[in-house]
Amino acid sequence: MTDLGRLTVVIANWGTPDVTIRSAKAAIADGVPAERVVVVDNGSEDDSYLRFRQELGACELVRLEENIGFARASNRGAQTLPGDAYLFLNNDAFVEKSGSVAALLACLEDPEVGVAAPRILNPDLTLQPTVVPTSSPLVELVRASGLSRFLPNAVQPSWSTHWDHGEAREVQAVNGAVLLVCARTWDELGGFDEQAYMYAEDLDLCWRARESGWKVWFTPEAEFVHLGNVASGRHWSNPSRAEMIGRAEAAMIRRHLSRPTASVTVGLIAAGLAARWTVLTALRNREAAASLRGGLRGYFDRSD
Repeated sequence: MTDLGRLTVVIANWGTPDVTIRSAKAAIADGVPAERVVVVDNGSEDDSYLRFRQELGACELVRLEENIGFARASNRGAQTLPGDAYLFLNNDAFVEKSGSVAALLACLEDPEVGVAAPRILNPDLTLQPTVVPTSSPLVELVRASGLSRFLPNAVQPSWSTHWDHGEAREVQAVNGAVLLVCARTWDELGGFDEQAYMYAEDLDLCWRARESGWKVWFTPEAEFVHLGNVASGRHWSNPSRAEMIGRAEAAMIRRHLSRPTASVTVGLIAAGLAARWTVLTALRNREAAASLRGGLRGYFDRSD
């Protein structure tokens, strides 16, 4: 098992120092040496960096003059402090269960595991589903049709997002509010794909890892709480954020699949969103419908 003293924790901050400090201190309280935590201040225009110097002085601090995006900032943090493994924490993600960092590292005892992820909880400690399947026409047809909700739990991780996250197992991909990557895997893949400014870089990393023969592993023995949308919510509305997510995920799908297959896959995703938008509009749920409309704009945007 990788020693905690050789683990590198990377946390990117964008104008939200309170949660970043909390995230770093929670990792340190769970056994990570403070000097193994890298906090990347990603172009903040407030007093974030000063706060970090005052409250996280033992950590490795990196100050960027402009926001270069999550993927590039995370890569910069990993380059600053090489380790045997890299734990990437969204700055609004906090260790919930004692021993979670060690439990994640234990996953790397299997030399075939390149990426590991924990169970993620909402602030009220209910499950925040993060395990997702890799997109393909058949997977997205099942999801768009609504049939995915009726699939047995055992096959959910390969087809949908309704898995109970109750056992340790190999999965295809995770939305990585918390993501551990073996250094050999990280080096082989060249880190996060910097074509993505924000969103989908975690799914892309899992996809590339599996294409290279590495396993992506989920363990419920590690638990983190994730607030969600803390930094981005200060800058974008929910529809704008949904549009960004749709654009990033569509671009990722087009990079991994052939042009015809990608077109069918993205079209099915859009069809599913359009069906849900129609229902929510009829129910006069304007806020949720607006977010779905933003997602549709993103999936049809070919500016990438």
